[in-house]
Amino acid sequence: MARQQVLITGATDGIGLALVQIYLARGVRVIAVGRRPASALPAVLRPDYCRVDLAQPFAPAVVASFLHQRGLNTLDQLIHCAGVGSYGPVMAQTSTELATLLQTNLYAPIALTHALLPLLITAHGRIVFIGSVAAALPVPAYAVYGATKAALEGFARSLRVELAGHVMVQVIHPGATRTAMHHKVGAPLDQIGWQRFPPPERVARQLVRASERGTAVATLGAGNRIMRFAGIYLGKSVERVVRTRTIRQASPPAQLPVLAPPQGLRHCVVTGGADGIGRAIAERYVTEGWIVTLIDRDRARADEIARVMRAQGTAVTVIEADLIQAVDRDRVLQQLAALPPADVFVHSAGISLVGRFAQSDLPRQQAVLELNLYAPMDLTAGLLRQNLLAPGATLVMIASLSVYTGYPGASVYAASKDGLAAYARSLRAALSPQGLNVLTVYPGPTRTAHARRYSPDNRRERRRMRPTHLANLIVAAVQRRATSLIPGFANRLLATSGRFLPSLTETLMQQAILKKLPVTGVLSNQE
Repeated sequence: MARQQVLITGATDGIGLALVQIYLARGVRVIAVGRRPASALPAVLRPDYCRVDLAQPFAPAVVASFLHQRGLNTLDQLIHCAGVGSYGPVMAQTSTELATLLQTNLYAPIALTHALLPLLITAHGRIVFIGSVAAALPVPAYAVYGATKAALEGFARSLRVELAGHVMVQVIHPGATRTAMHHKVGAPLDQIGWQRFPPPERVARQLVRASERGTAVATLGAGNRIMRFAGIYLGKSVERVVRTRTIRQASPPAQLPVLAPPQGLRHCVVTGGADGIGRAIAERYVTEGWIVTLIDRDRARADEIARVMRAQGTAVTVIEADLIQAVDRDRVLQQLAALPPADVFVHSAGISLVGRFAQSDLPRQQAVLELNLYAPMDLTAGLLRQNLLAPGATLVMIASLSVYTGYPGASVYAASKDGLAAYARSLRAALSPQGLNVLTVYPGPTRTAHARRYSPDNRRERRRMRPTHLANLIVAAVQRRATSLIPGFANRLLATSGRFLPSLTETLMQQAILKKLPVTGVLSNQE
């Protein structure tokens, strides 16, 4: 019998190192990936140790080259254990810190999976993503970390359907573990009860057992399973508890000076405001007499829409920006500072990429993550730091029904929307002491150019919800200070099915999307 070959990232510390020791003791060949110099590692790890910083965009290519140089043409198991944490107020996190979190915790596992997929398919292997119980809970002090883990789970859920019969895909959620991560991010160890957390060696043993059972999604520890169950099935109740606790623990919010707009005049800012859902929302607020700011990269289109809106007697500002670019996000914040604070800020800009992950264009997939997830996080932190939101303002996050159903054939898009929804949930709790609201919208198929561009089947386009109708529902939800909106009875039914009957929903999504996509490349060779 051939010797098993397992690659483990984050292998030089914590849970990753403990996993390496377990597999080596079993006689498995372990390819360890980490940042530390080889001289600082036990001698037994050094022959198959690949030193690389997974926060660097070239890391997956380095790992793939390392395996090729050692003659490895199959891989039995890939365990994504590397990760970095975050702790503290959302507004305190810099653009660089956000980028490092998303690169290490989300994009690196996606890119490394893409690079090593041929080896895993050849071996009919297994991919294990190490998640976190925080992915299912509002975690105000760990908002970005929780979002990256939720995004990773969303990616894995859709990828599992795509790779069924070729590679097993698992997500295993540990709870808080007694590792150095908490100290590195500045978490108050006494306050969080760090000494009571289980040691990484125990958690690693539980991880290996959970992996061997082959369950698609597993949570380690009874207490963690209860918390995850509550987060998924009793989400609103859990959010109320966390928001109440956050308000009680908060010091009185500082009374920052805010330039009040003229009496009765209110301001709505919409990213992606020149088309689709964003445009419909902006037009709806114009009819209410609000001033509106459109942020879009298509200046000509935005100017034309603004001209039509101004004819209705309202003030409309256009800010040209490609929100993937950091310099453009900074410029957006600078221009917003010269306008009245936003009463409603809608994160509507987004892109997708439909196609089987194994044959996808990775740089374009990264652009999906940057626009759909990183840009809203970075802009939101900037809005809060610079006090650009009016008292009682609402942030609107346009997520997707895929948060409940998965999206095989657009697994990275699904990841971005799962991450955004999780971020919104934690942000809502974090901002509750300031009286700010966060509304998460989960639209299903909508009759927009975006949907036509990325859908594999547009024959039933007329059944999709009109963006004007969706905009009406969103504006009404903002007015009643709702925290979530699944628009339309059919979408709510499908979301309920995804929550309680996930296997059935995955089958429906497979029939509706995945089977209409061509199979080429490495997967076609396995058919």
